[in-house]
Amino acid sequence: MGERAGDAGMRVPATEQGGTLISTIRRRMPYFNPALRRIAEFTVQFPNRVKSMHISDLADNCEVSQSTITRFVKEIGVRSFQDMKIAIATELSQAPAEVSEDGDQARVYEDITESDDHETVIRKIHFRLTDTLNETLMQIDPAVIKAAVDAIESSQLLAFFAMGSSTLAVENGLTRFLRIGKKCLFFKDQGVQQISAVALDPTVTAIAISNSGRTQPVVRALETAHDLGARTICITSFPDSPLVKHADIAIFTPSTSVPLGRPEYHESMVSKIAQIMVVDILYSAFAVRNFSRSITKLQETNEYTKSTRFI
Repeated sequence: MGERAGDAGMRVPATEQGGTLISTIRRRMPYFNPALRRIAEFTVQFPNRVKSMHISDLADNCEVSQSTITRFVKEIGVRSFQDMKIAIATELSQAPAEVSEDGDQARVYEDITESDDHETVIRKIHFRLTDTLNETLMQIDPAVIKAAVDAIESSQLLAFFAMGSSTLAVENGLTRFLRIGKKCLFFKDQGVQQISAVALDPTVTAIAISNSGRTQPVVRALETAHDLGARTICITSFPDSPLVKHADIAIFTPSTSVPLGRPEYHESMVSKIAQIMVVDILYSAFAVRNFSRSITKLQETNEYTKSTRFI
């Protein structure tokens, strides 16, 4: 298949200017090797503990050496372990109260609890969505987007694979690309998805979307597409997931948007916002590259669909 553009996606971006230390660690987490990623995950999950830990305690909890902790500190652009602890403590003290408090309360959406009133719910949802979009912006590599658009442009058909809430991003992609004349294929039925993957060939670009990268039907479909010679793209949050192994081009979204100080670490409900953002970027970059044709097709579809609306 030639050079795997997904490898380009594994390049660690330069240290970001501005932003918080924890958000920087989150953005860079997918690009770390397994040992550094364990430290990053522990730090993001338990910042209240890390800010008071000795370097040997953190090393023991992450099952790494103290020298690996030192390397991690350098990787995130901090001079020393002590400076990292001070930065985390400062960040926690300045974080909005509604998203930094600990607790074991049941939650129905991110950090929404039973005691939250309507105003608090609105404020928390806004914060989570904005934070997710900002982290996605900082993490996306333009070189990987270019490689993905190259693959999309060179293909005769886009075949999408996803399950559950990740299908929201697929439905968005279908609407976007079909409106500008790019042929697309997607079946919600998982059995039919598997069958459709067998029918792919090198004229097709397959796009699989899975936050965890471990959804078995999606992984198997992309593997089949890859084996049959189709160009493969995945949108996921975890570079060590099975899905990435079968992708020529891997686009990584933030691995978590769990609020600071919260112990749980799971697939975020707002991660779908990041997926939709990536799909919109791919669509827009492709449309700009084929601007005249895209405008013509948009005008044609607008003319057709306006008859379906009440005046």
